[in-house]
Amino acid sequence: MRSAFFSLRGRFLISLMALLVAAMLALVFIGSLIVYPGMIRDEREQSINELDRLEHTIEREMQTLLLSAKDWATWDDTYAFIQGSDDNYAASNFSRNMFEDLDYQFMLFFDRQADLHWIAGIDPASDRYDSCPGQSDDCAWAKSYADKLRPLLGSANQPASTHLERQGDRLYYAAIHPIFRTDESGPMQGWLVQIQFLDDQWEARMAAQTGREVDVLPLPPAEVPPELQITPTGDGRIHVAKTLSLNPRDAPTLLSTYLPRDAFLERMATVRYAQWWTAGLLLTVIVLVLLLLELVVLHPLRQLATFTQQAKQDATQAELPERLLHRQDEIGALSREFLHLIQHQRHRTSQLLNLSQTDHLTGLANRRLFDERLNDLMDASQPPVPVAGILLDIDYFKNYNDFYGHPAGDRCLTRLAKCLQQTVQQLAIDRSLLARIGGEEFAVILPGTSPSRVAQLADALCSAVAQMKLPNDKSRLGIVTVSVGVAICAIDELSPPTLLARCDAALYRAKQRGRNRIECDLGKASRSHAEERL
Repeated sequence: MRSAFFSLRGRFLISLMALLVAAMLALVFIGSLIVYPGMIRDEREQSINELDRLEHTIEREMQTLLLSAKDWATWDDTYAFIQGSDDNYAASNFSRNMFEDLDYQFMLFFDRQADLHWIAGIDPASDRYDSCPGQSDDCAWAKSYADKLRPLLGSANQPASTHLERQGDRLYYAAIHPIFRTDESGPMQGWLVQIQFLDDQWEARMAAQTGREVDVLPLPPAEVPPELQITPTGDGRIHVAKTLSLNPRDAPTLLSTYLPRDAFLERMATVRYAQWWTAGLLLTVIVLVLLLLELVVLHPLRQLATFTQQAKQDATQAELPERLLHRQDEIGALSREFLHLIQHQRHRTSQLLNLSQTDHLTGLANRRLFDERLNDLMDASQPPVPVAGILLDIDYFKNYNDFYGHPAGDRCLTRLAKCLQQTVQQLAIDRSLLARIGGEEFAVILPGTSPSRVAQLADALCSAVAQMKLPNDKSRLGIVTVSVGVAICAIDELSPPTLLARCDAALYRAKQRGRNRIECDLGKASRSHAEERL
């Protein structure tokens, strides 16, 4: 399972699925944060515009009622009637048919003192027609309306006005106009008020004019008028409502209607269709990409992997399919380059091994090869033999670097390393190894070498360095010299830490005793070799 997860096929599948998920999330993000809010915003603007249109329709109806009130109020006959000079005015002008034809319920006439002078119209409660003086008990049903409207009459200089008022659960238009002569001269003799109820007939007329089912509902006086309300109904429509603001003095009322959501739902369906279509398309693309990946890339790569496994076991028997070598794409180039890699593998390995075991400055063996060789000699020698070590340190080399500079110090190390290498080669000691193990430290491993040969080599190395006569003004002798520590570990003493510690201790004694000298620690090996010479 883990190998399948980390395979190329698995990674491609995960990447493509992640791309699919990212694309779907992007679609959801765009839909949720851009498209859908835009659709809601458009629907809200449409609702506002529609409610404004309905409100303007109501305003036009109220203005029409006001024009009708003006026709009655600016008439010489009405002017004389309100003064009490025309007793036949009511009988000749008012009738039930007139009110039904004009589609308003009743009229109120107020004198200059705002007292109710005359009432004519249809009682909305009993549907009875009455035309009588304001103080008559026959028209008592209208007095509550008169009392409510009287504060709205204003002064003689107040212009005409329209209002949307409520009486119980009934809403009505009230058009108020001062009474003047036909030429609108005065003085004003009172006010005429026309009343039109917002009943079923009004709703039918509004539906015919606007194409909408319009409701105007009274709000409780204590209720805060709501802002714009948009509520989905679940039947493909929305219910929208707003507070009417026709006149600040009017009773709070709520205008509402139902609007179709066809455009919104169509856009929503289109967005969802696009999301599902895009998801299906991406999924199809993923399947096709995986198939092409298998045929064009993965199968040839598995053949190449099989070849590499065979080559790792036996490079001479491994065979790469010819069709891979003849491919003109990247896989073909990879196959051909891999053949070249196999051919040069050993050579390059040898080069890398040499680089890893060689000091980059002097070309001698480095500390890594020195330690490996020392461990091999002491842990795997067959048969075990004593091992000698020579440790050399350049005298006053820090002062040399400080005085001559580090480039000069590097040149000194290079020349000294060449000199030491030549000296070791001249003595031709088998299995010996000269290495640079530190900044100015050199070491020689001498397996199975007699103490006398070890001492000879140490002396030769110390003398060869001195004979170079490399100037060193910071040295006591004025030339570059070395201090040498020699140690030999017998078979029962063999261990790299022991040999190096004894060599280092001998080197320390050479430093303490004046430098440019050799100190030896032959241990048990000195006694055994002495016995051999005897």
